[in-house]
Amino acid sequence: MDRAQLFQAIRAQNVDRVAVLLTQGVPVNILDGDRTSPLMYACQVGALDLVKLCLTHGADLELRGKYGLTALMVAAAAGQTAVLHFLIGAGANPNATNEDGSTALMVAAYRGAIATVEILLKAGAKINHEDFDGDTALNLAIQGQHPVVVQILLAQRANPYQGLGAMTVAVSERAIASLEVLLKAGLNVNLPSSDGKTPLMHAVIAGYDEVVDMLLAAGAAVNATDLDGDTALIFAVEQGNLPLTQRLVQAGATLTQPDILPLAGAAGNLALVQYLLKHQLNPNSTDAAGDTTLHLATLEGHYDIVEYLLRQNAAVNLANHQGDTPLLVAAYQGQRAIAQLLLDQGADLHYQNEGENALLIAFNQGKLELLELFLARGANPDERLPNGKTLLMEAGDCGYQAVIEVLLKAGADANIKDKHQATALMWAAHRDHHAVVQLLLERCPDLDLNAQNKRGDTALKIAQFNQCKTVVKLLKAAGAR
Repeated sequence: MDRAQLFQAIRAQNVDRVAVLLTQGVPVNILDGDRTSPLMYACQVGALDLVKLCLTHGADLELRGKYGLTALMVAAAAGQTAVLHFLIGAGANPNATNEDGSTALMVAAYRGAIATVEILLKAGAKINHEDFDGDTALNLAIQGQHPVVVQILLAQRANPYQGLGAMTVAVSERAIASLEVLLKAGLNVNLPSSDGKTPLMHAVIAGYDEVVDMLLAAGAAVNATDLDGDTALIFAVEQGNLPLTQRLVQAGATLTQPDILPLAGAAGNLALVQYLLKHQLNPNSTDAAGDTTLHLATLEGHYDIVEYLLRQNAAVNLANHQGDTPLLVAAYQGQRAIAQLLLDQGADLHYQNEGENALLIAFNQGKLELLELFLARGANPDERLPNGKTLLMEAGDCGYQAVIEVLLKAGADANIKDKHQATALMWAAHRDHHAVVQLLLERCPDLDLNAQNKRGDTALKIAQFNQCKTVVKLLKAAGAR
């Protein structure tokens, strides 16, 4: 009860009541439900008389509260400079760390508390201490958008190359004012971060136009490469950012990387593709996977870019390293409009990659519109799959009624047999797909109802064996034996 009264008196800043309770022996080094001590409460509100009273009665300066905070950290975070001075004079450790490894100086820097920062520096706070996230007071000041604190820390020899690096942090946080301070201080504008990316690359990736301009004006190396060999220009193109691409090219960025144009095609910015082609880039250049701009534009469904590239005589049948042409890519992705455009410009409908052509891919992917398109353009409706079945057989086996309608409309032969001498009707009957059986009976006047497989079984016998009663009725009604 006395402890609760002490916290109540502290919060009310009732000095006399606090004095009485402490004199009566109520312990001062205790924490409430929020893991805050009487001294911490006093520091938070700047009640210097209460702070002195707590210390007189033995308050522990280094007692840890919530998040591992000390009284000095609480005072620093609250900007209570008078209390902060007193605590330091009383022996509080300015370099104590909380559970995150952060110090009072780091908290003050992040909050932009200039006076607090100056007090702590004079008290011997370690200016280059890193917390568990690798942050320093300088980097935190930049993150908090406090350029004056950045100036103070640099003047006190803060290391701008620790952690992520002050320049990289300033760029990533779009901290323009702090970036100006860093540039005026003569920092290395090309020093890469741990992933090998320069500040210019980070600015381009973030799409910060004004930051890019500042860095270029400060002498940023426009053709520097990261650990993967990528340049700032690559990142600009990858994001489809035409204005930044233009800025970089004007600043001397080279266009020699073979994957620049394919990346632009994937990004989907037609104006960017047009701009690059005007700089004499090869429309058939390939990336590391052998993909051309036409491949990647098709992959991402950028119809306008595909159309433009074809007008620029892009190679329509060029295969990538996996053996896929743009038409096969369109089939995989279900890009009907693009597939039609490619066919109009001479794409080879019958080209095969590892036994698969555009028709088989469309069938396997269940792309009905593409199936119709390819059949209308001359694909073989009796094309066989690697297992020896025709598409009609496989569709019958799987019960794909809509696919069967398309195949029959294109002239598929329902009487063709596979290596087991089985027909599409037998496969449908075997699986009890009575709607498919009915469709075949209705749409195929020349259907051989009594054809036999290698075992001598007819569709009717197969249906009877598998107890497919509806199919049996349909076949008998049609005259099957």
